[in-house]
Amino acid sequence: MLISKNIKKEIDNVLINIKERNPVKLRNYTPKIMVDNGIKNLPMYENPAHIRKNILTELQAKQLGLVINKNDNYHGLGKKLYLKAIDCLDNPRVIFKNNDTGDFIVLTSIKDNNNNTIIVPIQIETTTTSNKINIDINRIKSVYGYDRKNPDLNKYIKDNIYSSKFDKIYEQKKNKSTGKIPQSSSCSNFISLFDKNVNRSRKKYYINVIDNTTLKNIVSHELFGNVKEKLEALKFITSIN
Repeated sequence: MLISKNIKKEIDNVLINIKERNPVKLRNYTPKIMVDNGIKNLPMYENPAHIRKNILTELQAKQLGLVINKNDNYHGLGKKLYLKAIDCLDNPRVIFKNNDTGDFIVLTSIKDNNNNTIIVPIQIETTTTSNKINIDINRIKSVYGYDRKNPDLNKYIKDNIYSSKFDKIYEQKKNKSTGKIPQSSSCSNFISLFDKNVNRSRKKYYINVIDNTTLKNIVSHELFGNVKEKLEALKFITSIN
């Protein structure tokens, strides 16, 4: 199993127990596509403080009693989207190497709730300590949607490639017949099941609310006009929890 077996339980512990300091194993192995491109196959961990910043909003962090410093960035992905991004490392869109730090930067094939591409920087072949035991790992440094406007993501990448700071080591090829980058079923934006039956406005709504709204709010929303649609939505959302 690539994703750590107890990951949901461990993430819940990190979010509930704000004094937890042990790093969390997110993946038992490094994704094959990364290993094929020069990254050593090691378990992947992330520090609890960074996990909280990836998942929580600043308001949620304050409600938990966390001290917010001026340089802290809370990305508010939510647990489900965060875990989805970790899973989707098996199907990256592009991988870059930062020649200054040696880190790898993964552009995933999924978006955050504001339609920003989710990025995962990875510190490779390092160590961490868990329960006083040293472990060789690849460290996930953060998981977040790139939301800067100046520079935007395209300019940020182009500038760093031009300056030789970044090398592109992998890019997923587009499908020749469609001209689009294929997505695995696990890394789609929850839209394919509704392509035949849901109009564009409803599709947009699914994407926007699915990770930050309760089931009750989703199925009671006016976009779901009849009982059949409500049941279909419930069945679909429940299947991805």
